[in-house]
Amino acid sequence: MANWPKWSIYEECLAKDRVMSANADFQEFKKKVLKASIEEIDAEVFNKLIQVPSWAKAWEADRELHLKVQTLHEDLQSAIGAQHEVLKKSIAVSAMGSVSSVKEQPEEVLRAIEKERMIDAIKEEEDDDVDVTAEADAEQRTATALQEGIDAVTAIDEPAKMDSGGVLALNKLRIGCIRCAGEEDVFTQEVENAPNVFSFLFTLAKHKPETINGVAEVMNQLMASSSWCSVMEKNKFLQDCLRELPKGAQAVLGLQSDKVLALIDEDAKRMARGGDVPADLRTVAERMQSIRGPRKPATGGYTAGKVEPEKWKAIKTPEGHTYYYNSRSRESTWERPAELGGPMVYRSGDEVEVWSNGMRSWCKGKVYQVADGKVIADFALPDGSNARKELPSQHKDLRPLVARSDWSAEEKEAYQRWFNGIEGGSSSTKHAKPISQFLWKSQLPREALKQVWAVGNSGMKPNLKFEDFAKCCRLIAHCQAMDPAFVKEGERPLRVKLRSECVNAKPPALPKFEL
Repeated sequence: MANWPKWSIYEECLAKDRVMSANADFQEFKKKVLKASIEEIDAEVFNKLIQVPSWAKAWEADRELHLKVQTLHEDLQSAIGAQHEVLKKSIAVSAMGSVSSVKEQPEEVLRAIEKERMIDAIKEEEDDDVDVTAEADAEQRTATALQEGIDAVTAIDEPAKMDSGGVLALNKLRIGCIRCAGEEDVFTQEVENAPNVFSFLFTLAKHKPETINGVAEVMNQLMASSSWCSVMEKNKFLQDCLRELPKGAQAVLGLQSDKVLALIDEDAKRMARGGDVPADLRTVAERMQSIRGPRKPATGGYTAGKVEPEKWKAIKTPEGHTYYYNSRSRESTWERPAELGGPMVYRSGDEVEVWSNGMRSWCKGKVYQVADGKVIADFALPDGSNARKELPSQHKDLRPLVARSDWSAEEKEAYQRWFNGIEGGSSSTKHAKPISQFLWKSQLPREALKQVWAVGNSGMKPNLKFEDFAKCCRLIAHCQAMDPAFVKEGERPLRVKLRSECVNAKPPALPKFEL
């Protein structure tokens, strides 16, 4: 039984309008709620508080509270709505129909509460008080959470981004997978992103071993989806990435799915089957299964017998290597297929980038010689020294140098002036919060700013350099030139457009801010 504080404390807070000064009291109260049972929350928290007239009145008057409760899982909303008519009026319309039967579905409610507990624990790991986003409404929340996690992962296409934003991207993905646990339709709609996501997980686990718990949580939910599981089973490239992990990490992931267990090497299998895995990691599968509930089959999208059109697409790994994935056969190859232009062709003098394994960095250089399917390239290492390497022309560690759009003189002058005018930080970096406050002066809808921030600061860094700030300014300029209705929606299509078409393109005009 939860040891609740005296309710008079909170009544006094409201009566004397000292809610902000009592923040510590409310944070402690929140922790007790997260540890309580559903019966205790229903009967002792919402039911108790809403009986106090001043609290009922405050709830009715605060629209923001109504929006917050609508971000909860529908089953949890139903449990809350069942306590009082005032609360019932606040929950989403889609949750109304379950209010009368909430007592008959305790397992669903318990799963919903456990999801919220897990998500809250993940959020407490982060230190991010920047607010340029809006919460999705109840009907969009589940799918949007997974989309945002996947988008955060696919934005990481070079080592620097992985180092600065890999853990934050993983946490977004963890939250998305927890919200969507058991929703096969939602996972099926995103299956084309499976190669990117699996590749990200294996790369992160390899270079940041401390993330294995979060990686295992995500793998458990993804492999519970038949469509995502099919990609893993048929993709040799991903299987090789899995087996490149340390044996201990392979064993942990093998515990998440029998299909993964079958793919790891024999020593890792013995570790998994013999219990040679840390105790806290052995419980991941059980925890993830507890929030999944009965499996809901997909009603559309991918099915095992469905014949899809032949479709190749280029995919970048988190370290910037490009490989090619066929959405029909689920196969991958390092060599560019004919449908996308055929094998790469290099000539003497071509500008290229060469991957340095020792420094985990792409290095600019030039082709010195091409002969017998081999390319000899000279390049400069990050420490300033020069190197030469011979590689097969289709090798993953060799790629053409792609010219990026630098800032125009007009852009650079304006962005630098605004950057220098932001309070705090230094001449080279500024805190994210004052930058987000500056971006609000663009007068763009909150929904659009959310997408600008997702692309401009994909790693959710607490401090931004000039390049990051300039990128945000450029994206705002593009938004201001777009169809207002499209921008106002602020959904995933806008985010994709900003990332794929706008971030490296000069905008039609400089952005406008109400300074």
